[in-house]
Amino acid sequence: YQRRVRGIRITISSEMWGFKCGSMAFVDGQLIGNGDDFMRWAKEKFGLIDFRPPAFYEGLSNQAYKSYLENPDRDVVYVDLVHDKSPMGRMIFELYRDIVPDTVSNFVKLLTAKSEKKYIGSLLHRIVKSGWVQGGDIVNGSGGNSDSAAGGKFPDENFAIKHDRAGIIGMANDGPHTNGSQFYITFGPAPWMDQTYVAFGCLIEGQHILRDVENIETVNERPKRPLTIHDCGLLKDAL
Repeated sequence: YQRRVRGIRITISSEMWGFKCGSMAFVDGQLIGNGDDFMRWAKEKFGLIDFRPPAFYEGLSNQAYKSYLENPDRDVVYVDLVHDKSPMGRMIFELYRDIVPDTVSNFVKLLTAKSEKKYIGSLLHRIVKSGWVQGGDIVNGSGGNSDSAAGGKFPDENFAIKHDRAGIIGMANDGPHTNGSQFYITFGPAPWMDQTYVAFGCLIEGQHILRDVENIETVNERPKRPLTIHDCGLLKDAL
């Protein structure tokens, strides 16, 4: 069971619900609707009439979102993709710094770097249908290289985060303790990865983009046309 006040995602059991509205109301686990639907429900059930202007609630919502982005235990990052020079859109991930701090730190450093060793401009070089998309070869994009922010490889931190849904992001490796810069994003549950690859976050917005990525035409699991990270970084720095 998972819930976000603002972020367009509610996961209940194995179902994923997407909403266009930035905030949705639930009462005892039951969906009421958006803000207007909630006020109608409150009026019918309790006779409540709200006199406060919409701007008041918009301010509360913005403050809650700001607090969420500034949570020191989690990082919220964005990745903008371009396929064959055409923008695909933005994917937003929540990274579990409280569970795998070293792994998240390495990823964020590469995500925000402006030097030669960075994710911006790098390729997503492999698409495995019903499996995952892989990228992060910051050396030459061939898929044969993986270099951490500090240089070389670093050990598996832990396997606490499970691959139980689409949108889990983790470190690709060549065996135990060979994490570098390459990463993957799952297209669905992949429990066989749980004790082999270190997951460190999940997709919280942009599920439709992930589906579009899975459907990109490939040759030997490589996109026929370049799939590139056009921009990326901490979301709080991009607002």
